[in-house]
Amino acid sequence: MSLPPYPAGPEQGGAEGRPPVPPMPPQQFPQQPQQQPYPPQQTQQFPAQSPHPYASGSPKPKRTRGMTWWQGLMVGVAALLAIALPVSGGIYYAANARIIADRQSVAEFTPSENIESLVERADMNEVGTFLFYTSHPELNTASEFNTACGIRPEQFLLGCYTGETIHLYDVTEERLDGLREVTAAHEMLHAAFDRLDAASQERLGVLLEEAYTAHGDDPELAERMDAYAVSQPGTRLTELHSIIGTEFTDLDPELETYYKTYFTDRSVVVGLHAAYEKVFSDLEQQTTDLSNQILALADEIESDTNTFNADQTQLNTDIDAFIAKNQAYGYSDNPAAFDADKAALIARDADLETRRTAINDKITQLGDLQQQLRDLDADAQALNRSIDSTIVPGEGI
Repeated sequence: MSLPPYPAGPEQGGAEGRPPVPPMPPQQFPQQPQQQPYPPQQTQQFPAQSPHPYASGSPKPKRTRGMTWWQGLMVGVAALLAIALPVSGGIYYAANARIIADRQSVAEFTPSENIESLVERADMNEVGTFLFYTSHPELNTASEFNTACGIRPEQFLLGCYTGETIHLYDVTEERLDGLREVTAAHEMLHAAFDRLDAASQERLGVLLEEAYTAHGDDPELAERMDAYAVSQPGTRLTELHSIIGTEFTDLDPELETYYKTYFTDRSVVVGLHAAYEKVFSDLEQQTTDLSNQILALADEIESDTNTFNADQTQLNTDIDAFIAKNQAYGYSDNPAAFDADKAALIARDADLETRRTAINDKITQLGDLQQQLRDLDADAQALNRSIDSTIVPGEGI
């Protein structure tokens, strides 16, 4: 038995003058006309596109405070489906309990302006927004987030999907603009994966593993997946589903089409991820470049100092020899040779003094570079603290 459509008329909104009803995603993904499902003989598959993409010209529905007429309608329909028709209705409800519960959950949820902003900036479409709102997402302080997600001191998370709710750590570091939006999209995709039927998850698993292999040269991705295998065994596919969907470009066309189910333009959220990741990568690159400069300059100072010390020792030996020769009257019959040897020793001493000054200048420069490295390290630690809920003073658990 299929889910009956919501009231629709010429305006796709039911009664005259009402705005369009925001589309609600089916519990599973129905087969599209003239398209072979995955796998053969299955009646569910990934839709080729969002049911009502914004690109089609439909305006984004204006969100309002309180329960709107369509939210009230959804509550009424969900309740009616739950209690009406003793036999057929009960069978229907058992088969569609999840979508009915989701519709009622969304109807009962009033997003804050901050939550609405996350949806808009991540460019979630109607389906993505619906799935996000089914979990009543919250932006939490560190202590709220740690408690809601059960974060331990050794853990490092920015968001969590509990199966019923989504919690996002409220990162306020201005340089990491976009991080909350990407985290929101990441957790929304967990909710989406949770609602897929087994056949769809299996097909997705093949595509996601292929995407993972295609990015096999990304050590950070491999490290993250290894960490998930230890801390959250059994979550590999749902994590790949969220990571690849929000962080990577150039996906297989079939996978790219699938993600259109949830995003108007997926490149928007991927771009947000790239922007804040660049803050970290730039900082890391600056640290690497500065460290290399310090090592090179330190080697140069060491080489110059060793050469200087050897030349200084040799000059001291030559000066002693000059003095001994003069005291032995070695220059008594050749004053010109005395003047020439003396001038050469004085020139060598002046050259060594110039080199000594240059080495000291390099040592000063090395100190400045070392201070810059300490400043970069402090900046990196501050960035890391801003996204780690477990070490925020006064709020971590």
